[in-house]
Amino acid sequence: MIITKIKRIRGRRPRYSIHLDDEPALELSDWTIGRYGLRTGDDLDLRTLDKIKSTETETRAKNVAINYLSYRQRSSKEIIDHLKKKGFSPECAGDVARQLESMNMVNDLEFARAFVRDRLKRKPTGSMLLRTQLLAKGIASSMAEMVLSELISPQLQQRSALQAAQRKIQLAHTSRKEVDQEKRKKRLLDFLLRRGFSYEIALKTVHTTLDR
Repeated sequence: MIITKIKRIRGRRPRYSIHLDDEPALELSDWTIGRYGLRTGDDLDLRTLDKIKSTETETRAKNVAINYLSYRQRSSKEIIDHLKKKGFSPECAGDVARQLESMNMVNDLEFARAFVRDRLKRKPTGSMLLRTQLLAKGIASSMAEMVLSELISPQLQQRSALQAAQRKIQLAHTSRKEVDQEKRKKRLLDFLLRRGFSYEIALKTVHTTLDR
């Protein structure tokens, strides 16, 4: 198949329509054209054409991923899931994620650290809930445990649980509905457990705040 025309397509990013044997066949970025040194008159066999298409797909996927990263840090799993939602194959998504990892644009360890710090700033949260959230982001269990032990001490968890409990109690005081003490304890305990605090810390916090 002979390249009979290379025509620029209007738009912000330089893209080109490639005509093979006088028929529009595919659209390529200037990077792909440059990589293969494509020119009018070149004769492309099917194998070379497949390579060009594969390169172009990977380039588009990488651009989508980089744009996705421009808003905040992402885990490798988030990158892969986003690319698959955009219509790229799992193989292509995985290849792009690994390339970005090799360029240190995606780093699951740094992502996990930033994620935990951000969640702790937003509201008091227990390490058990944070661990569940990290695993959902694709962070390995061993890495999640390392980050949590690095950033969260038992003393910090106790203080966070106390802060969460005090806020909950303050909100409850705005209600005119009378609740007996045992129900208050049960509700506060359940609330702290949902926030991801261990049973031991949650129970101690309940006694500290409601048994005074």
